[in-house]
Amino acid sequence: MNPNSKYQFATELPKDYNGTLHFTNFSDDVFQARWANVEYTFPAKSTIPLVIPTLSPIETFNVRTRFAKELADREFKKSKRAGQLNEMNKNANGLRSAVSYTENDLDSFIKRCLEPLPIVFMKSEKVQSEGEKRPKAKVAKIVKDSKYADPTDSGDTDTLVTGQGDSLA
Repeated sequence: MNPNSKYQFATELPKDYNGTLHFTNFSDDVFQARWANVEYTFPAKSTIPLVIPTLSPIETFNVRTRFAKELADREFKKSKRAGQLNEMNKNANGLRSAVSYTENDLDSFIKRCLEPLPIVFMKSEKVQSEGEKRPKAKVAKIVKDSKYADPTDSGDTDTLVTGQGDSLA
């Protein structure tokens, strides 16, 4: 995270923390965000209790801030101000630098992620990481050394081969 950002990682929970953190998707569209190979889907115009069982409350608070920045960025790009900045950049010549938005432009959008709306439930599903998308390595057949082979062994395996993540039960 940018060391000059006003949205630094928090080390303490807010004073009004009551045991549950909420995230508000104030927009008219579904919002999806990813964290640790899990995609979270937030329905439009809803407030959701944000519970991530693998994270501590302070870590969840920081993930919520990241989600808020992502949603704010998406919604800002649809705003009139973003359109004005785009027009200014179209008219800029090579001697001037491009005009961009700042965190101050996102503030009002980020704050809206904390406003309460009707509480609903989010959907989350495990997604493949980049490493899981790669093809699996092929394993060569094991050749038994006859010196150590069990004479009663037919050579067939008695062990079922399972895929990664398959249940052993």
